[in-house]
Amino acid sequence: MAKKTLILGILLIALIALAYAYQVPLKKWQNNLGKPKNILADIKIDLADKIEVINQGKTLALVKQNQKWKYNDSKDFYADASVMAKAFAELKIAAESEIELVSNSRERKSEFKTDGSGIEVKIYQADKKNYDFIIGGLSSDYVNSYISTPESAATYAVKADLSGAFNPADWRDFTVFSTAKEKINKIRFQYPNREFTAEFKDGKWSGVLPDKFPVDQKKIQPAIDIMSNLKAAEIPAQTFANTGLDKHLIIIEASGDGVNNVLMVGAASNGLYYAKRGDSDNIYLISKAERDELDKWSRQLK
Repeated sequence: MAKKTLILGILLIALIALAYAYQVPLKKWQNNLGKPKNILADIKIDLADKIEVINQGKTLALVKQNQKWKYNDSKDFYADASVMAKAFAELKIAAESEIELVSNSRERKSEFKTDGSGIEVKIYQADKKNYDFIIGGLSSDYVNSYISTPESAATYAVKADLSGAFNPADWRDFTVFSTAKEKINKIRFQYPNREFTAEFKDGKWSGVLPDKFPVDQKKIQPAIDIMSNLKAAEIPAQTFANTGLDKHLIIIEASGDGVNNVLMVGAASNGLYYAKRGDSDNIYLISKAERDELDKWSRQLK
């Protein structure tokens, strides 16, 4: 009797397990019944090596090079890493989220900006276009982004800020220098009518060329800060005409442990000043305050 009871108990447990195993996928299937397939679900953004963003008739190409994204075939401009990270993060959120069908009318796509007025994104891998979709506007509660594909009449809503992520103020990295300031131990200041050098030795900064002169540590610090960590205020048109960069008005060289940061500063432009690194043709605009901190006489550092 005890043996029979044990066998029945085992059978009961097996039946319960079988019922559970059947019910879980069945319930999942029932829950998904009627829900649209996420058009972004299969995107593997980590494998992408080229992205095209078409916005207001202009096409931006981002090409992956050595773990960075080259901006529009420019000489030396790359996309800002934080901007790319946000775009990828929101795209992954969208790919893993449920989507809602909000319209199946091609005529209504303009209402959601999922027609030609939206942002078209094309993702490539090994020169092959794998995905092509359109990001429209945000929902009225700013929670959902509207998405579609060029050939589809359907518009969907997905809980991700794709609209903001793929329409930043600027894709480009505005960083001119990003160096640990502790590594800088020498700064050379060069102008058309003067030149002098300060060096960090025995725990303090001192003037060494053309003559020795005392340096106030607080007065030289702004120049060190700028030459180690500098971000442009703006990125202007990439043409040297009227920049004054060919006149060598200001050339500052900060060097040290694996560091050789050279900055050339030129003429003014609407309250800002043209600037470029010595090893690049990229032209930036920096603030007047930053320019003034680099335009010094040796006596101003004493």
